[in-house]
Amino acid sequence: MRFLHTADWQIGKPFQSIADPGKRESLRQKRIETIRGLKSLIDERQLQFVVVCGDLFDSFTPDKATVSALCSAVGTLEVPVYAIPGNHDHGGPGCIWQQAFFLREQEQLAPNLKVLLEAEPVLLEDAVLLPCPLLRRHESSDPTAWLRNLPEGLPEGKSRIVMAHGSTQGFSSSGDSDETAGINQIDLGQLPAAAYDYCALGDWHGCKEIAAATWYSGTPEQDRFAKGDSNQPGKVLVVEIQGRGQAPSVQSVATGRVGWHVLEDWALHKDADLQTLSSELDALFARRTGEDLCKLSVQGTLSLAGQQQLDELIESLRARLIDLRLEQNLQLEPSAEELAALTQRQDPLIARVAQELSESLDSEELAREALRELQLEIGKVSA
Repeated sequence: MRFLHTADWQIGKPFQSIADPGKRESLRQKRIETIRGLKSLIDERQLQFVVVCGDLFDSFTPDKATVSALCSAVGTLEVPVYAIPGNHDHGGPGCIWQQAFFLREQEQLAPNLKVLLEAEPVLLEDAVLLPCPLLRRHESSDPTAWLRNLPEGLPEGKSRIVMAHGSTQGFSSSGDSDETAGINQIDLGQLPAAAYDYCALGDWHGCKEIAAATWYSGTPEQDRFAKGDSNQPGKVLVVEIQGRGQAPSVQSVATGRVGWHVLEDWALHKDADLQTLSSELDALFARRTGEDLCKLSVQGTLSLAGQQQLDELIESLRARLIDLRLEQNLQLEPSAEELAALTQRQDPLIARVAQELSESLDSEELAREALRELQLEIGKVSA
């Protein structure tokens, strides 16, 4: 038996920190495209079904266009898709899962989607699903508690798959979600090892094995800058179980389409370092546009011409990237040639101002910026 484990799609995520509304919408659409793209993996690996462990939607109240887009994407997968609500799209009173519009769209666009709102076994041909849906955004009790006393009469020969959403003891998702301590807490230590063959988790956005046969799949499309090397978002898990009581085989598969890149503390000690930075960025983005986000921090010293080159590089990056988070800690150091070109101009007013500013470089930080502005204005007039 082979199936796909995924979670935290968060379709409809607003990405409000991105200023350009067109780029925000593009990023939202790419999440839908990633879900559609799972079809090729399902076909290639001959997967029998999909489990989605919470947060299909980013919101408890997604708009109708978002509902239709999700249902359409799920429908293209063709195999059965079993999902539980998470903290973002919990299954409480008034939830999206019971609204008439969703039910119509589900029936017409995604008849293969089954949303499991009850904590009770679901019998499949080769497996038993043990869903632990969140019926409130913040559950103070363990959503898996019902598994400690499973009902009698479950088929002995069928593999058992737990589906849950939350933080586990000894591992918290609080760094990557809005959960607080003790909320949506899953105590796996209270579950007998023989009670299940695989535990499929959602909530943390990175792919990680927590314990034997217990995994977070992470989000299939990264939605934030990763924190640390251990965070591995943008993946799904292909799980194979030979039978009841057998250890599962789990393989992570990269599915993310959008690049989230972090370049921190890039040192620019001389203008020539700009070419190294530019080459690094060219290699990273491979001349793509609208496919990447970048967090870039630069520090060091540049000449007036070097700062101008950096400004032009930044201008291109802002146009090409979905988003650029930039931190600059740079000091301007006009070269001797630049100072001479300004202080020896034929225009006596410009020359005198440049001379006064150059004499204040050691004592006035603003003098460097003023010289740069002077040079820029001269360039505009010359052009």
